[in-house]
Amino acid sequence: MTLIFKTTTVIFFTAMLSACNGPFNDYGNYDLSQAYNKCDFNKLTAAGAQRCNNIKKECEKRKEESGFKC
Repeated sequence: MTLIFKTTTVIFFTAMLSACNGPFNDYGNYDLSQAYNKCDFNKLTAAGAQRCNNIKKECEKRKEESGFKC
């Protein structure tokens, strides 16, 4: 029973997170560019690396949509 609950919970949260536009969707282009420039992938913790990866994904998304380059 516990396995079914855990599996259902993981699926639910995955669906909820994928429905979001992303944590940096509300950043302006300038703010996103500044956040991207602060990312030094050689000196990051795991959480910092994930944050920078999310910023990079948002930059790539905006590049495809409107030609914006971080």
